[in-house]
Amino acid sequence: MNDQPPLDVPDVKDNTNSDTDLPRFIGIAASAGGLEALSLLAQNLPKFANAVYVVAQHMSPTHKSVLSTLIARETELQVRELEQETVPEVDTIYITPPNTDVTLENGVLRLRNPSGHVASPKPSADRLFKSIADECGDKCMGIVLSGTGSDGSYGIQAIRESGGITIAQDPTTAKYDGMPTSATETGCVDLTMSPEQIGTHLEKILARPRDFDGLRALQDNPNPLNELFGILLARTQVDFADYKENTVNRRIARRMTALDIDDYDGYVDYCRTNVSEVDALHRYLLISEKRVFRDPEQFATLETELRNSLENRGDGPIRVWVVGCATGEEAYSIAITLAEILGGIHELAKQNVQIFATDIDQNAIEIARRGVYPIAAAQDVPPDLLEGYFDVGETELKVRPELRAVTLFSHHNVFQDPPFINVDLVSIRNLLIYFNLALQERVLSRLHYAMGNGALLFLGTSETVGEMGVFFEGRQGADKVYAKRRGMSGELSAAPTSRMYQHKLRGSGRIATQAVDTDTEEQSEKSLASVVAPNGMICTRNGNIIEVLGDLSPFMEIRAGASTALNIKMLIEPLRTEVGSLIAVALRRESRRTGRWHRVSLPVGNRIQLQVYPYAGSKGGEVHCLIAIEAKFEDETELNSDALTDADHRAYIKRMEYEVRATQEALQQTVEELQTANEEMQSANEELQSTNEEFQATNEELETSNEELQSSNEELMTVNEELQISSAERQALASELEATMTTAPYAVALADQALMVRRLSRVAMDLFGLEHVPPTGIHLSQCHLPVGFPALAPVANTVLRLQEVRRIPILSRGNYYSMVMSPVHDQHSKLIGLSVTVTQHDSEPLSRVVQMMSDVSHVAHWSYNLDTKELFWSPEMFTVYGRNATEHLPTWQETFDMIHPEDRERVTAATDTLIEDGGNIKQQYRVFDSSRHIVSISGKTTVIRNSDGDPVQLIGVIWDTADETERNVRLSSLKTVQEDLGIGFFSFDVENNAPHWNGPMYALLGYDALTHTPSIESLLQKVDVAMRQEVSARFDAALEHGQGFEVTLALPNSDGALFECVCKAQVRRSADATVSHIFGSLVKRTVLQDAV
Repeated sequence: MNDQPPLDVPDVKDNTNSDTDLPRFIGIAASAGGLEALSLLAQNLPKFANAVYVVAQHMSPTHKSVLSTLIARETELQVRELEQETVPEVDTIYITPPNTDVTLENGVLRLRNPSGHVASPKPSADRLFKSIADECGDKCMGIVLSGTGSDGSYGIQAIRESGGITIAQDPTTAKYDGMPTSATETGCVDLTMSPEQIGTHLEKILARPRDFDGLRALQDNPNPLNELFGILLARTQVDFADYKENTVNRRIARRMTALDIDDYDGYVDYCRTNVSEVDALHRYLLISEKRVFRDPEQFATLETELRNSLENRGDGPIRVWVVGCATGEEAYSIAITLAEILGGIHELAKQNVQIFATDIDQNAIEIARRGVYPIAAAQDVPPDLLEGYFDVGETELKVRPELRAVTLFSHHNVFQDPPFINVDLVSIRNLLIYFNLALQERVLSRLHYAMGNGALLFLGTSETVGEMGVFFEGRQGADKVYAKRRGMSGELSAAPTSRMYQHKLRGSGRIATQAVDTDTEEQSEKSLASVVAPNGMICTRNGNIIEVLGDLSPFMEIRAGASTALNIKMLIEPLRTEVGSLIAVALRRESRRTGRWHRVSLPVGNRIQLQVYPYAGSKGGEVHCLIAIEAKFEDETELNSDALTDADHRAYIKRMEYEVRATQEALQQTVEELQTANEEMQSANEELQSTNEEFQATNEELETSNEELQSSNEELMTVNEELQISSAERQALASELEATMTTAPYAVALADQALMVRRLSRVAMDLFGLEHVPPTGIHLSQCHLPVGFPALAPVANTVLRLQEVRRIPILSRGNYYSMVMSPVHDQHSKLIGLSVTVTQHDSEPLSRVVQMMSDVSHVAHWSYNLDTKELFWSPEMFTVYGRNATEHLPTWQETFDMIHPEDRERVTAATDTLIEDGGNIKQQYRVFDSSRHIVSISGKTTVIRNSDGDPVQLIGVIWDTADETERNVRLSSLKTVQEDLGIGFFSFDVENNAPHWNGPMYALLGYDALTHTPSIESLLQKVDVAMRQEVSARFDAALEHGQGFEVTLALPNSDGALFECVCKAQVRRSADATVSHIFGSLVKRTVLQDAV
């Protein structure tokens, strides 16, 4: 136990402690699959984080742990196994020993006896988490890694309640996701990350304990390859997510090099818009390298094992499954091997041989079915088999029909589709090496299910069954041929594992160096053991011999009825009786134990003795025993005491004393053995009692499980009924969807991530120029769109990448459309594709209004699509430009060329500014008509932008200003003449009561034009009283009956003298014949006389 003072821990009751130097206590919980997660976490932990790491890894309570040794290889931090009481040091990883719990009490880590049920996991993560939460408050952290069960979930809640930080491993990266999922379901987990991310970002997490926004973004970052995997899955229905990342990366990099694409995102975009490249990448990822009788030595071994297996089997068909057959060479090689065993090619059909060859590459399967290969393949076929099984041509090698008749090639995905059953041989060669560990185990479990009793498994040169070796046994002397272990049946469960691809760069060189060092250490250990025990053995505590040193044949014997396994029971008597107790005492005392000298009659001596040493290898793990057997010859001649000399007498006494001491040592050893046996019996008794309790608990659990199974059976029946109902509902929904797509008045299309369109409405098919859609779909780039529509693939690619809606206004052949592209997600918010909706605006009423306005006002309108460069002119445009409407429509550039050179630069600059800044502009400029006459026009232009604010279209109106200019000149001339001659002009809008006088009118009547409001009444007030009534009557008649008039009246001048004027008036009628305007003139008579 350390003598250092315990670390200060913050007061739980007062979380306001501002001492930032206090260490963080980080509890780490793991179970099944935890070693891999812990290794990845340790590789990425920072050197200086001012933190104490305490690991509670579930382990077997009966085996010594070597976890500290394994973790120490992965990190530069100190790694120690906890003692009964340990004062923690910062930046150190502490490993809890098996069959104990650990708690933090007063700053000291203490080992405690397990407090839970005997079957509960040990050490308890919940107990650890609760203790650090009670001691440290918000200065603690809990991390839950891979494992089964729910240990750690309650402790996570305690840490969260105390203000600490809680992290769970991302279930998709965990080999077993039970513990992380259970912790996450409590709702108390702050972050969900991979072990590498936890280690890499730990300093950030500790620096800003409650600021998780930036770190949570890491959870949403998908694997870089996921986009490409999604495109491949949508196109080929093959999921490459569980293929080894390095292999996939290498092949993608080669495709990018071939296409001269440097950016991965650019390659993804290229695949989205080029179906042919997706197919090429798919074929390239499917490694189809096969040869006839590849690895002949292994096929020779297979033939031997197959011959022995077929001799011992009963009647029935011989079934073979060749997984990943590619172009069929391997399947035909196995068929030839079977034919040789059975006695010829014609025996295949007689013996009912069935060979199922499967692959996911349809093109390769077609080649395999034809059974025709280049003549170069003949070099791989043994000469004695070539003529019997192939038809050899000048340029090709053709498999004989008898072989093809028994070989069935079909499309099959070994890790998705149901396996074949009752197979006698499964061949899966050079395929497992491209899968990650989880997929390998899943595939092997399916193959195990497919194999019959005693069936054989044939693997490639670089492949093994790995952790699945408990279900497959290697054949003696048969490399890469395994048999299904007897008693093993049913499909195995493959544990869920990570789909996250990990770059284990750190420590890779160190691991390689350690491998070399380990080999050297093992060789040194064996050499040293041979020196200590020239004739001996290394065995386990149970007596199983794992290494033989020297020659033990004189000391071993095989008896009838005895086991043939290498065990210490094969030793001769009296060694066999003594060795067991020596091993027990040596391991218990952790020191050498020496046995008695025994009299024997052997070729190597007449006295033999055992010496037993505890033996621990450099790799750690279980302690073994090194047993040395010493033999010597000793003179056994009987001595006559009377004839002994003093020297002989002393030698005799000395020898007797030695034998007495040896006897005493043997007796002492026997006493120790009895004590050890007694302790072991007591321990065994306690274990039996514990086992009895466990059996009772297990019996209760089994009864409960039986009830649960009955309940589950009822639930399954209910679920089955619900599934049937759901199936019927799905069929109804599918029918409704199909009917909706058929009758929808809009153009709707649905595409997957690979931009393959499989569902379209009838309107969309008409719009896209499609008569039918093949079952595999059609790529979005192959849809034929009307003029004016942008290319769909680039826009769709942007929508999928940014996962944002895009709205695009479109003008096509005078019709206005709105196209909306939206990303589509499933119920889990996973992107699965996009939808394209095109709606046509009903512009007929608007078009008619615009046309009528154009007819009345002679205003022309035009539009220009900035994306498609399509220009539209209304019929009035041709009239304004003085061109024939039957002529071809000019281009945008030709339109600018018609502008007068002096105005062209100004108009171009104004248009460019409009496109860039938006808004609208009004311009006047001159153009040339078809006769090269100059036409003055005015116009107004505006820009239309899409949902992203990008300019997509210009629209404008123009009109010919010649008539307007001429009219203005005439009006101006008339006004000048009136003012020059002093002719007054008046106009009265009867309906709107809006009078108007010109300047001479005000002058004749003597009113101020700035202050006076004109009216008929004010005019009558100036008329001489004698004539006022008559003039008023004339105005009334004009108003009521529409009668114009001419009358002479007298008006006063400025000095009061009267002068005569002639007033003429006319009327204008509205559509209903009522008078709407009265207008006329007032002329001084002298003016008239002058004019005459």
